[in-house]
Amino acid sequence: MQSIHLNLYKLINGAMSQSLNFVNQDLRDRSFKGKNLVGADFSGADIRGCNFCRSQLKAANFSNVRAGASQRQNLIASMAAFVMALMFAGTAMIATILLITFVITFIFGAAKIDRETVYWVAIAAIIVFSVSFAIAFTASFTFTGRKGTFIATTISLIIAFGFGFFGSTFTKILVSGAFNAIIGSLRFNSFTALLMFLAIEPLQFFGSLYLFRLTINTSRTMIGTRFQYANLTKASFHKATLVNCDFSHAITNDVDWEQAQISRCKL
Repeated sequence: MQSIHLNLYKLINGAMSQSLNFVNQDLRDRSFKGKNLVGADFSGADIRGCNFCRSQLKAANFSNVRAGASQRQNLIASMAAFVMALMFAGTAMIATILLITFVITFIFGAAKIDRETVYWVAIAAIIVFSVSFAIAFTASFTFTGRKGTFIATTISLIIAFGFGFFGSTFTKILVSGAFNAIIGSLRFNSFTALLMFLAIEPLQFFGSLYLFRLTINTSRTMIGTRFQYANLTKASFHKATLVNCDFSHAITNDVDWEQAQISRCKL
């Protein structure tokens, strides 16, 4: 009977130790949230995109791990940056149309507005949209040191060409509508129209700047591997590569950070 208990004990211990052995494994985007991983061995593993929030990681071995953003997270961040860049470019274009149309109408009056004027204002708006998108989207890669700047530049050129080719009619409609609205407001009350312009244009301008900042920070503030509220007492990150990791509120007593490469992490 004693030998049976001994063999059962060895079997359970062997299974437990095997379940905590993640040496050199590809663990990208896996969730270990709230798990009991005391003494687990992750040495040499790829833990990019993993979630260790509120996990018990006492004496865990993270030596030589690669932590940070996974390819899936980078793709999501790129898509978010693309959408934010479009919003920024659209807001900048509308602000440009409003500024140019109001100045032309206020100074020269409705008599100077014709198809040629609408055409050139539309061209200016398309250029602003294309340049704004290119700057924001490409900068979201460049400022964070991420790879893919060449691809981002190529996408920006495609968007610029596509919007210039397919969006010219839409832009002309916007410009014509802006001219008509401003002419109507000036005829009704020029002073009120001026006050409305001075109120709306700064909002458009600062709103576009805010969207530009969001576009850049979409990638810059992205969190890859998460250790929030985890218990990392006596854990080892010897020679680990830690980029865009979040250790906020984690217990890091006696953690071994020797020769770890730490970049853009929340500690």
